[in-house]
Amino acid sequence: MKTKLVLTIVVLALAVLPTLAQETPPTTVAAYDSLAKVILDVRQAESSYIRALLAGHYHGAQILFKSARYEDAAAEMALFANEGDNAIGGVRKRLIEGGHHHNAAGEAAGIYEPGYVIVTIEGKQQMLAASKELRQAKNDAQRNAAWDEFNAIAESFLE
Repeated sequence: MKTKLVLTIVVLALAVLPTLAQETPPTTVAAYDSLAKVILDVRQAESSYIRALLAGHYHGAQILFKSARYEDAAAEMALFANEGDNAIGGVRKRLIEGGHHHNAAGEAAGIYEPGYVIVTIEGKQQMLAASKELRQAKNDAQRNAAWDEFNAIAESFLE
């Protein structure tokens, strides 16, 4: 009986020991949790940066449109649609090559172009069409219609 009890205790101890040995130390968990916070904060910072970039192009387009500088306004509209100019595109390319895809699931689903953070493919196409319409407009009614189309789409990305 005593042997059976000792054997049972030994078996239970052997069953528990590997579990204890496989537990991650709390300091390691805390460090990894801090790293996860930093990674997620950087992701949020990227979104905030691109929103600020878009806001700059939006306000630039708005001022140029109100100043009747329609060709320049159309160029700012295109920069908004493309989430920046070629220099920003170069940074985006470097991030992609480094394995960073802000909207990886959206890219896979065909919602975002690779590396885009805020502007969807559909939104980009619509805003580029509005930019083209503004460049080709022959009168104020056509210009206002092009601006109104761009404005409605752009504002939805700035929210």
